[in-house]
Amino acid sequence: MGKYFIGVDLGTTHSAVYYSASFEGGERAQIDLKQLKIPQLTAAGRVDELNLLPSFVYFPHKTEFLESDLQLPWGKVTSIVGQLARELGAKSSGRLVQSAKSWLCHSQVKAHEAVLPVDALEEVSKVSSAEVTETLLSHLINAWSYAFPDAPIAEQNVVITVPASFDPAARTVTEQAAEKVGLRARLIEEPLAAFYSWLADQASWTDELAVGEHVLVVDVGGGTTDLSLVKAVENEGVFGLERVAVGRHILLGGDNMDMALTYHVASQLAQTGTQLEQWQITGLTQACREAKERLFANPDLAEVSVVVPSRGRSLFNKSIKGTLSQADLKALLVDGFFPSVESGEQAHRATRSGFSSINLDFEADPAITRHISEFLATHDVSPDKVLLNGGVFNALPLRSVLESSISRLLNNPQLVMLTPSHLDFAVAKGAAYYAQIKEQGGLKVKSGLAANYYIGVASPMPAIPGMAPPVDAVCVAPFGLEEGSDEQMLPNEFSLVVGESVSFRFFQSNTNKIDSVGAVIRSFSLGQLTELNPLSISLDAGHYASAELVRVYLSARVTELGLLVLEAHDTQSELSWVIEFQVRETK
Repeated sequence: MGKYFIGVDLGTTHSAVYYSASFEGGERAQIDLKQLKIPQLTAAGRVDELNLLPSFVYFPHKTEFLESDLQLPWGKVTSIVGQLARELGAKSSGRLVQSAKSWLCHSQVKAHEAVLPVDALEEVSKVSSAEVTETLLSHLINAWSYAFPDAPIAEQNVVITVPASFDPAARTVTEQAAEKVGLRARLIEEPLAAFYSWLADQASWTDELAVGEHVLVVDVGGGTTDLSLVKAVENEGVFGLERVAVGRHILLGGDNMDMALTYHVASQLAQTGTQLEQWQITGLTQACREAKERLFANPDLAEVSVVVPSRGRSLFNKSIKGTLSQADLKALLVDGFFPSVESGEQAHRATRSGFSSINLDFEADPAITRHISEFLATHDVSPDKVLLNGGVFNALPLRSVLESSISRLLNNPQLVMLTPSHLDFAVAKGAAYYAQIKEQGGLKVKSGLAANYYIGVASPMPAIPGMAPPVDAVCVAPFGLEEGSDEQMLPNEFSLVVGESVSFRFFQSNTNKIDSVGAVIRSFSLGQLTELNPLSISLDAGHYASAELVRVYLSARVTELGLLVLEAHDTQSELSWVIEFQVRETK
């Protein structure tokens, strides 16, 4: 084991790294969490060390910079990552990749498909979200090596955070990207990491939580909103914590708020006859973000000007200006994203267009409070405390309105709010803290699987025109199953095809109702499940003929590496076949 424990928040909009040093003995007070400064280009030829690395990658034109302009402490780069990438992307189109993390779990685009930037210019070679993930991780690794040349990161204990709602394929791609750049890392859910960050700040968490209390974790990042429930429990006189529910993947966050302001200003300008081009919209978004931060930080400031980028030699002759006011922020952000809702209210679903461009699966309903209401109604829980996380809540008006909305939603005026000390860095800090207590001892939040997992089982039937044989879903790993636990034996026999390529279909539940191993969801009810990426493999036939059906019974377990291992045992011999599927939640 190395000398350091490292937490990496590979965020949709920003990335951050925290670390702590190993120590001898078990004194909790010796855990000293520190933030890694990340060198990055902030202008041509200028490198600054910043707390956050914006998760943007820019592909410059070959004549755009001198070779000396793109030098980092560890060498020359061909693509730009971080602060300068975001700024350059705001001034031109077709060269910037952003929100790559959200593309990892796209419902239609595979993580290894080269589709980014979606608006790429002809001379820009498109890349996959997996490649961008590798690029961001590589930059963070180089930053670590620059700061700690005598402590190779490959030898340290590293934890990378992912959304709690990430599907197994997206988790696997994240881990594979880490391995490709030399990391062997564990994964932990972002809301859980935020909760660990809060734990790290507590002298005694039992003074803050009572047995039976639920904590709702609301993690609003740049591109996603993650919801989780943690419960304080008692087992044989020992107090503990258990993650009991996670929400679905909600593509809704601070970036949506910036876009709401962008289109508001663009609409203002259109009414005066100024039509903006797409590249100007990108630049306007950054200007609106800065204006928003100024207005929230200075409540006495009535309005600010927003300058739209334009082409031309004279900035003064060509500049286009709009305005944003405190009233705009109230109407568009406070009321638009955090409206007062009733208990049990569901997020709105919009009618989908028959055709649409390839892009992310954005949410139709921007009301974060409605998504919270739906989540709590789904799990039939009224939390006692709420933990907020994410840079969005640095804006006091947004934090205050969400606190009030949740309090009214729960009809609990005494609702207690738990806020991490560093909203921008809590996830990375919590990941580093988790890495250390996992290895050297301390309170861990029991989590296990965040959903029931099922495998598809075909039901052969006589041929019927236009109808494929129905497929049922059989539960092989229930919600809450701990990694490394004993294998589960399914009660029934099955037929297995060996010796030819076949497809195994996997599903997961959309709710946290615990199903029993072997429970069957019939084909006509599959709509209540989420289908995951299929696994296509050919199993060795052994002494059987190719394509033969073999009678087997199934056992299932989840390994310490986060693999769902299905083992098919031949009922007539000692042969067995293994099918593995990644369902990592935490380690």
